Amino acid sequence: MTRTALITGATSGFGAAATRRFVAAGWRVIATGRRAERLQALVDELGADHVHAAVFDIRDEAAMEAALAALPQDL
Repeated sequence: MTRTALITGATSGFGAAATRRFVAAGWRVIATGRRAERLQALVDELGADHVHAAVFDIRDEAAMEAALAALPQDL
């Protein structure tokens, strides 16, 4: 069984470190944040099979709901 974690603020600091740790432990991660280029760098570093980027500002509820609704079913 593959486990999936949703990590907010994955574009820097604790969020980016948590993303790396979860992937290293065998999890798939939905990495969220405001900066698309930094999320893409995580995907490039860790692999698209392990990290799915969702770009939105957590303070924007409509954008958050739209991004989460658009996630692939296999996550």
